[in-house]
Amino acid sequence: MQSSRVKSISCLVDTDIAIDFLRRREYALKLLGSWAEEGLLAISTLTHLEIYQGIKAGEEKATNAFLDGLVTVAVDIPIARRAGTMLGDLRSKGKTIGIADAIIAATALHLGTPLLSNNIEHYPFPNLKAIRGLISKDDPQRKASTGYYDMRRLSSHHRNSGDT
Repeated sequence: MQSSRVKSISCLVDTDIAIDFLRRREYALKLLGSWAEEGLLAISTLTHLEIYQGIKAGEEKATNAFLDGLVTVAVDIPIARRAGTMLGDLRSKGKTIGIADAIIAATALHLGTPLLSNNIEHYPFPNLKAIRGLISKDDPQRKASTGYYDMRRLSSHHRNSGDT
């Protein structure tokens, strides 16, 4: 059924969740499938970088199909400035985090969407709504490679944002 309204972005997906999806971890397949029903899934351009630094030969096609099916948010001047301010605020309190994590957090705040991550501790920002994909890092689902999810279905779902 066609709808005249355009779907909005439901969440920003952190790199760890994206990698677990690509590794076909059952929890990640279900998690992203569920959030995809709510709206479009987004990632930062930094997630592309982080995924590609660990990509193995033969994984490019599936990785590209997955990434191309998501909304990619580029790091622009407002996001960069916000991330820099957030890092400065933390540093003034004696805390430090990685630049990539600050940029990803600033991207979620810029979009006004939650951030899906298993690394909640990487995001100590009071205004950020960070949602853990797993109950705990020791959850056996994280280690399981069971399940199958048709990435073409997820990709076409995002490209065809007029569908309900």
